[in-house]
Amino acid sequence: MSDFTRTKSAASGPDIVREVLVEAFGASATPFVPVPFLDDYLHARLLRRIAVKVLARHGLGAASLPKSIVDGYVKEGASSFGKSIVVGAARFIVRKVAIVLDVKKSYDVFGEAIAFALALDLAAENGWVHDRAAARVGGAIHRTLQSVGSGALEALVRAVRETVGQAAGGGRGGPSGDPATAGLGPAIGAEIEKIRLQLQPIMRRELPAT
Repeated sequence: MSDFTRTKSAASGPDIVREVLVEAFGASATPFVPVPFLDDYLHARLLRRIAVKVLARHGLGAASLPKSIVDGYVKEGASSFGKSIVVGAARFIVRKVAIVLDVKKSYDVFGEAIAFALALDLAAENGWVHDRAAARVGGAIHRTLQSVGSGALEALVRAVRETVGQAAGGGRGGPSGDPATAGLGPAIGAEIEKIRLQLQPIMRRELPAT
């Protein structure tokens, strides 16, 4: 990659995260939705809104792209469908345990939404996003995030939480605060760049000839 591209990536990462914080915080609330399937539906809608924002930065405004990318992303993760049903049932059967699971998943989903935005930005930056490959890009992003793992996102999630702060009485322990006015400091910028550096080689392997 050229020096110009590296500089652009480092500079744009915090901007991207700042732009999608509202959707990421919204996504973090979906595990608390007690209606089976509705949480997945809302999560997908928020990912599409993130995709619209990221693609707009690259002049990719085709209305079909965000939906096709997210559909490919969701389809790739369909193997976790049965697990979602079990966890959903647990919310009604063992509420105290389910709340603990929901809080953990809330942070995982928050980090996933940010990583999704960064991975999609990398795909657009490298010219991999177009109509013929949209669903393939979505699947590749899902596999990339699975390869990186949630552990890689924990430092970023903690940094954002500490920066934004938790609003008094904000839900049941999930990420909260005022994401619209959040300031992203140097520590968060460094974590974002670390994640981008981990995502990039995996994305290149997943999309070698897109």
